[in-house]
Amino acid sequence: MIKIRENIPLAPYTIYKIGGLARFFVEITGIEDLCEAAVFAREKGLKHVMLGLGSNVLISDNGFDGLVMRMTGSGIQIEGKRMIVDAGVMMARAVMESGKAALHGFEWGIGVPGTIGGSIRGNAGCFGGEMKDIVESVEVFNFPTATSYKLQATNCSFGYRNSIFKTHPEWIVISTVLQLHIGSRQMIQEEIGRIAQERVIKQDIGTKSCGCIFKNVPLPPDNHRREKLYTQFSELAVFRGRSTIPAAFLIDRCGLKGRCVGSIHISDKHANFFINQGGGRSKDVLALIAVAKEEVKKRYGIDLEEEIHLIGF
Repeated sequence: MIKIRENIPLAPYTIYKIGGLARFFVEITGIEDLCEAAVFAREKGLKHVMLGLGSNVLISDNGFDGLVMRMTGSGIQIEGKRMIVDAGVMMARAVMESGKAALHGFEWGIGVPGTIGGSIRGNAGCFGGEMKDIVESVEVFNFPTATSYKLQATNCSFGYRNSIFKTHPEWIVISTVLQLHIGSRQMIQEEIGRIAQERVIKQDIGTKSCGCIFKNVPLPPDNHRREKLYTQFSELAVFRGRSTIPAAFLIDRCGLKGRCVGSIHISDKHANFFINQGGGRSKDVLALIAVAKEEVKKRYGIDLEEEIHLIGF
């Protein structure tokens, strides 16, 4: 039987260490727990939201007036080239297990500070890889109907930092089957180490942040519009051959590194990381987001779009 608690501070359950109280809070290990939680939420007419590691979320200072469920399932099975992974498993752990099994194709995942479930929801990616490249199927729980089913990757509407689970928040990821390739255990471990080291150099690892605040900006699809952009802003020509412009580059070029609102400041190392220096509030993060969007729009005519998941606003 699940243990539902009331008025639980959410800040400790996020890497950002920001957020007010959850009216109700419960930890979930699998389908049976979800069924109980669904009955509870239905009887009380509650909104619901899922949390994993809390690495890509900003929770309101006012908290969440509903049921917050934290996914904690930790199972991993390896069957040939496939990995069956629970939604609550941390990406880093899944990557290391794939390496031990000499399964190639998931090394990039060491750079994602979150859980499998959250990474599928946002089609997380870095260092040239994305979840859509390796997901074969997803086990899904439909919260309103308290039913579960399997969804093939082709039906998950994966896009850049997007999936069907963002448009259907009532569909909860329970587990996934990852399709990988047999490789050299030594080469896989070396690649994991290389990516982890590069991440430490480029990003603010170990700080209170929620990862990248904004999505990278898609370049215009046709050549003429792209070349016009490069002519107008010559510094963007360095991104020829890429599909996006890093949001961090645009924010940096606007001279915003180090800019602060309250205890939140834009990282001096990676301009798409907004760091909580201690005691930060969600309203400060939102104010700094507004500053970045306004300055990038003013300089480049480009609209930045948030990548982080906003909860309770």
